Amino acid sequence: MPTINDWMQHRPWLDLDSPDIRGYVDALSERQGFDLAAVLQRWHDEGVVVFEGVVDKGLIDALLNDIDYLRRHHRDFDLLVELLAVQGDIKSLSLEDLDSPGLKFNGLHTISQAAARLSLTREVVVFLTHVFQGPPCALQTLTFHRGSQQPIHVDYPYVRRQEPLTHLAASWVALEDIHPDAGPLGYYPGSHRTQVSGFFDWGGGSIVLEPDSVHAPLAFSEYLQARMQAAGIAPKVFCPRKGDVLVWHGNLSHEGMAIADPRRTRQSYVTHYTSLDAYPRVRMKPGAPATGVIHSAHGGHVMEYAWHHDLAQLPSGAALAGR
Repeated sequence: MPTINDWMQHRPWLDLDSPDIRGYVDALSERQGFDLAAVLQRWHDEGVVVFEGVVDKGLIDALLNDIDYLRRHHRDFDLLVELLAVQGDIKSLSLEDLDSPGLKFNGLHTISQAAARLSLTREVVVFLTHVFQGPPCALQTLTFHRGSQQPIHVDYPYVRRQEPLTHLAASWVALEDIHPDAGPLGYYPGSHRTQVSGFFDWGGGSIVLEPDSVHAPLAFSEYLQARMQAAGIAPKVFCPRKGDVLVWHGNLSHEGMAIADPRRTRQSYVTHYTSLDAYPRVRMKPGAPATGVIHSAHGGHVMEYAWHHDLAQLPSGAALAGR
């Protein structure tokens, strides 16, 4: 049962009160291709960074083609989905379900090579290598066709199999230009700091959602909303262009804004990451990450899940083979 003490004892270096960011960057022998000191400082201060136009648009188009194929042939694939907070098999969905707001494809990277490669966008992987002080690994992915309209939340109470719990971050890739009326992502800058967020007690001192928790996610959202109001932090609405990516801290409060125009899509791709050292061994195949990976690039890894074998693949698998 993770507790407040567990979190505080295992904070990454950038979560400490006064990390020596300039000294750290000056000691590096290699250039990163972006202003590393600036993004590390913004991460420390705000818990979020944005890299504009860095995502390979060819990979985005390949993923969009995969998604279109999946929607037309969804009963041919093994994939978990979440609809109205209930998880199930994609084979059970109707065509109407596939167009519902808030529908999430869980783990699309397991059947889409394009998705796996998007998770390892260079700037994201290089940046998170410095955050984690080790190789980043994709824990899970979520793919959205429309806005989620999900209430304010943070990730770590739900994404909690990594050890330590604090080794958690996420990226949000815009697969199209996102319109303000499409229910864009909203996030609360600086809310990742524990003096702002505090720690919600799910029951018995646990800071994560357990099967026997005495509180529900709605109570957690109400708690976070009250904390943001007390801190005077308003949500910043993220309306990126296709190819932009936002990276956020595992304790950053964020939400899906209301959909003002239900005709609009909000196609986006989310990856949750941890470090290689913190990656749950039960999910790894023998020999990983030397073997048992879907894709490795820039020092990061997208692992095969230990329980998956010979899953049917979407078209990008053949299209990207050998590249």
